[in-house]
Amino acid sequence: MKGRRMKEIMQPGFAVRLAALLVLLCAGAACSAGSTDGEGPGTHAAVIGPQGGVVEVTDPASGIYGARISVPPGALENGQSISLSATSLPAGLPNGYLAGGRCVDFQPDGISFHRAVLLSIPYYDSNGDGIIDGRAVREDDIGVLYYNSTAGRWEEMPLHGVDAENNLAMVETNHFSTYLVRVDPADARTLDSGLPGAGAEPAFEPGECYLGNDQVCHYSHLTVLRRETGWTAVVDRNLTYVESGNIATISSDGTSAIFDAVSAFSKVLASGDATQWIWECEFVGEHTFLNDYEVREDDSLSLSDAGDAGGGTDTEGIFCRIEALDENMVSITWHINVFEQVLYQTTPQGNGHCLAIRFRATHQ
Repeated sequence: MKGRRMKEIMQPGFAVRLAALLVLLCAGAACSAGSTDGEGPGTHAAVIGPQGGVVEVTDPASGIYGARISVPPGALENGQSISLSATSLPAGLPNGYLAGGRCVDFQPDGISFHRAVLLSIPYYDSNGDGIIDGRAVREDDIGVLYYNSTAGRWEEMPLHGVDAENNLAMVETNHFSTYLVRVDPADARTLDSGLPGAGAEPAFEPGECYLGNDQVCHYSHLTVLRRETGWTAVVDRNLTYVESGNIATISSDGTSAIFDAVSAFSKVLASGDATQWIWECEFVGEHTFLNDYEVREDDSLSLSDAGDAGGGTDTEGIFCRIEALDENMVSITWHINVFEQVLYQTTPQGNGHCLAIRFRATHQ
C-alpha cells in the first residue's frame, strides 16, 4: 500500500461492479492467481472455463506487477488457456505518445469472448505521488493503447477505470492483444514553468541552473510534516504547510525521502536524466522544529555545529545529503529519525514540528 492518500478514478458504479465480479470469479474452481503453467519465462497462465477466473501477476519484483485478466462467468464456453506476459513495443507509439509502463501481451491472440473481460495494465509510479515516473503526467491523464496487429498500428482503448492505489489502468475488451498505458507529453505539469520548445533538442551548459534563466539559482524545498492524517513529505517551490507540490516518499526508518525530479522540474524533464545534474541541499534552520535538536543556522550543520540531543546523549550532527538514484528519482538523506523528532502535528497555520530542507541543482 502506498504511503499517501489513496484515491480511485472510476466510472460511476465501477467499484461495486468490480467487487461483485471478483467475488464471482474467485468462487469458481478455475480461479487462479499468478500461476505459471510452463508457458515460458515471465508468462502467467491458467486454464479458465465457463465459470470464469483470474490470471494475475503477484510477484512485486515483476515489471508488470499487478497485471490482471478477469474473465467473468459465461465469457467462455469451454476451458481455455489464458496467459499474460511482459513484452517489447511491437511498433512506435503514435501522436508523440510516451510509454507510462511496460507492454503487456494478453494471449491467445484472436480469442473471442461472449462477455467483456476486464484487463488491468500497470503504470509506473514508484513513489506513489500520483505522477507517472519521469513523465510529469498525472495519473488522471493516462490512457490505454492496444496494438492492432491486422492494421499494424496502435489504437486508443476507452479507459474503464484507474486503481490509483495499485497503479493500474483498466479496460473492458472482448479481444486480446498487446496493451500499454500511454501518456501525452502535452499533459506534463511540473512544479516550475518554461518547458523547452518541443521542436528543438534541449541542450544545457555546464553549471546551468535547473530553474529558469535567472542569474541566481533559486532553491526548491522539501518539508516533512506530521498530520492527523499521517506523515507527508512535500517538494515545492516554497516551504509549505499544505499538501501542494510533489509528494516525496519517506523511508521506513525516517531518515530520508525520495522524489521524482524528472516529473518535478521542466529542465530535468527535458534532459531526461536526473543524474546529469549536480544536486546540493541544506537545512532551513529557522523553519526546522525538532524534538531533541536545536537548529541554529540556515546552513548545512556539521557535527560540531549541531545542537545536542536531550539528556546529553551522543548523536549524529544535523546534516543532509542529496543524490540522484537513477534517471528519475532523487534521494534526500538527513540521518535523523523524523518519526521520533517531529512529534507535534502541524496545522495549515504552521503550528507544530517540521523538518525543512532546501535544495537546488546545476547541470554537469
